[in-house]
Amino acid sequence: MFRPGFVRASNHAQLPQWKDTWTRVLPALTLWICVSVILRYGYYGNCSMVLGPSSSRLMKASSVFVQQVQVRDENWKGALVYVFSEKPELSNEVNWNFSNYLIVGAYARKGYSLWLNKGSRISIRWATQPSRLDKIELIIIKGEKKRETLLPEQTVPFGALFLNEPVTGKEADYNIEEDDKYSVGLINSNPRSIIITFSLNVTSKVYDVTKASDMCSTLNGSCRLQLQFPHTQYVIVSTPDNGDIAGRYVELSFVARVVTYIAILGFFIIIILLVLKYLGACNDERTVINSNTTFREISWRTETDPILPEKSVRLTYGTTAEDDNDDAETGSSSSSSEDLYDAKLCVICYDDQRNCFFVPCGHCATCYDCAQRIMEEDNKVCPICRRLIHKVRRLFSP
Repeated sequence: MFRPGFVRASNHAQLPQWKDTWTRVLPALTLWICVSVILRYGYYGNCSMVLGPSSSRLMKASSVFVQQVQVRDENWKGALVYVFSEKPELSNEVNWNFSNYLIVGAYARKGYSLWLNKGSRISIRWATQPSRLDKIELIIIKGEKKRETLLPEQTVPFGALFLNEPVTGKEADYNIEEDDKYSVGLINSNPRSIIITFSLNVTSKVYDVTKASDMCSTLNGSCRLQLQFPHTQYVIVSTPDNGDIAGRYVELSFVARVVTYIAILGFFIIIILLVLKYLGACNDERTVINSNTTFREISWRTETDPILPEKSVRLTYGTTAEDDNDDAETGSSSSSSEDLYDAKLCVICYDDQRNCFFVPCGHCATCYDCAQRIMEEDNKVCPICRRLIHKVRRLFSP
């Protein structure tokens, strides 16, 4: 068990000052690193967004933490950025088509990625030579981090002509039930490369942008919009239908409102410092002035240490007239009854009163039992002056 106590301060026992400094610096440094990581990789971090022809993607941003929204389009496809003070309605529909011949290598996959909103519909047709159609598989994967395979509502076979040769194909229809990224791909399990006729028809649900409070275009490569403080803003990034299904990616970045993060950082630092101060981590070493003695307060003591602090009392060991004369000249003898009582206790056991003195030095500092234990030792010296003791004489009170 431990209990708080006092020990006499000394230059050799002082705690290092750097510990006190690091206790105050570490919380601020840790919070600053956390805020920097959140700004770079967190909810409002930079991200690469996948879109598609006639695509419309909604994001929600708090203007308390975000000052600006910046969109960069490296392919210069002309993405449009809209800002709303209220959430827009997902009420419009846009239909677009894409057809192409795909050369898929042996045991390979080829496809496209799109962003589709809830309520959209996809119709896909693919055809090739009849002998190889069974080893062609269409797959749609939903999600960017947690991926799921989307199952078609129905798959219908059909026949057609390709380069004046009969080909067979399949048609699959899908309904989109959640806003997410969808990867459409064809997997070739044949040992040779094949040519596939691929046709994609999409009915895409898009947001109504007629009530936008502000907008900009990335025709020049990038654009940015200011968010009105302190309301929550809705940002929509949309793309036109230019027939290009590949490479529709834009870079989205949120410019942080630094004042907010500094205020939050300062608030948490104050809270942590108050908690540390309450627990004593910031004030482990404190100097207490009591009478004429300086003490250093520490947070632990063992059960064997004295409960009361040492007193700065001049003790008059011995009974010689020279000591008495010195006390009379200096006036340093204590008039307190408590000090006088402490001066009469044995300096070894602090239990019994002093009732003997040593010969030849004449010091009266111990009780008779402790004096006998000193005489039984090989080193028979006075605990006051360290002179050799010849005899111990008992004192008797009248």
